Amino acid sequence: MRSSKKNHGVQAVVTVLAFALSILGAGIATAPAYARSCTELGHHQGISNKTAVFIAGPLQRVWLSPGGTYTVEANQTLTVKGSVSGGVDTEFTNFVKAHVSASLSVSNSVGFKQGWSWTNTTGTTKWVQLGARGYEFDYSRYDVVAPCRIVNNVTKHAKMPTKEPWLYHN
Repeated sequence: MRSSKKNHGVQAVVTVLAFALSILGAGIATAPAYARSCTELGHHQGISNKTAVFIAGPLQRVWLSPGGTYTVEANQTLTVKGSVSGGVDTEFTNFVKAHVSASLSVSNSVGFKQGWSWTNTTGTTKWVQLGARGYEFDYSRYDVVAPCRIVNNVTKHAKMPTKEPWLYHN
């Protein structure tokens, strides 16, 4: 009699567990598992953190006392140089010219016309310098392959001049 009660107890526990599992299992999907789809598959490039900056040319700053004027005496062409971490390649150059500025280059010739000037109208000594308008930005490119894995990741930080001259002062 004693073993019979034990068997009934085990059967009751098994029945309760089976019932509980059937209730819990009702929310579990029974369809076969498929690999998730990846909508980002392919080649990607992008520019971020873009800001316009002054990039100095090779000439030194000229300091002006209050009331002093700096004037470009004759037409000048200066070579203004930038920098790109990780080097420059054709894909980078083409993307940057299309999405930032068509005249961007690591090195640009910038022309200044005779007569350009700036007068220090403040009460303190200021400086002026010839250079170019440029951009500082981050560039990235990568490929996404199945199943949503990133490969061929390339990142660069660039500060590049345009051909636009800039008579900059503080």
